[in-house]
Amino acid sequence: EGQPCPLEALAGGLNLGKIVKAAVPAGHKSIISFRQLRDDVFGELANAEQVSGIKWRRFPDLNKLLKGHRKGELTVFTGPTGSGKTTFISECTLDLCTQGVNTLWGSFEISNVRLAKIMLTQFAMQRLDDQLDCYDQWADKFESLPLFFMTFHGQQSIKSVIDTMQHAVYMYDITHVVIDNLQFMMGQEYLSIDKFSAQDYSIGMFRKFATDNGCHVTLVIHPRKQEDDKELQTASIFGTAKASQEADNVLILQDRKLASGQGKRSLQVAKNRFDGDLGIFPLEFKKASLTFSAVKSRAKLKKVEEEEERDDVAIVVKPGRSAKPREKK
Repeated sequence: EGQPCPLEALAGGLNLGKIVKAAVPAGHKSIISFRQLRDDVFGELANAEQVSGIKWRRFPDLNKLLKGHRKGELTVFTGPTGSGKTTFISECTLDLCTQGVNTLWGSFEISNVRLAKIMLTQFAMQRLDDQLDCYDQWADKFESLPLFFMTFHGQQSIKSVIDTMQHAVYMYDITHVVIDNLQFMMGQEYLSIDKFSAQDYSIGMFRKFATDNGCHVTLVIHPRKQEDDKELQTASIFGTAKASQEADNVLILQDRKLASGQGKRSLQVAKNRFDGDLGIFPLEFKKASLTFSAVKSRAKLKKVEEEEERDDVAIVVKPGRSAKPREKK
């Protein structure tokens, strides 16, 4: 602005070289080059351990896959009805909370009293109903955690929930919000419109909130109804593909007890946008402490790469000969 056009500058005898040297590119606020990213990229390379996030202490196998808990991400967590989704995600968030991750819980399905009782039991690693003399001791320690609860229960508008989350981030420096679960939060409010569109809108709002506030949001979503003997997949999440597309991480609590009756449960990382590592590892539920932990046996974490390596072997059958495996070229 304020500079003449080239023809006028030439006709007026102005110093064209000086004008060109002082000129700046006609940029756009939504477009940048690597020059603006260079220092940030170096920072991530030089501080890989910090960038990967806070490590879980109770779930070391989860660290091997997700690498850590990071701000600004959206995690979608699902599992069969009655498999222990709330109990697992409660311990998972408690693990992080004890390491200083300021956490806000939105429990729309069970009361805050019941949730706090579960978390206190997991925190103490023992049942306290028959040791009431120890209650105050554990309650004092639990009370010191940076843990907060929304007072909502059942159906709530997405605007009210987002406003509450925004206030919590401002007042209490919340960096992790748990919504358990999305279907109970939405309730019957959207019966008059397309419920899938309404769910997609809510997921989009949570995604935007996580990104704008540098806050990790964990959404618990029920799966579609399917036969008990089939394992859940990413496509099993209720609704459209919006949830899995927007999510940075997709965790599935697989429950084999529904098919075998033996209570074999495992956690599957079905999506990991951070570095792509996927896999599954066994869990063992301890009823006395309401906790899950990695099974202490020969059962180990299985990464998807192992399955992909098997796929590199093709079965070649020729007339009159038995089938023999041969590596693909």
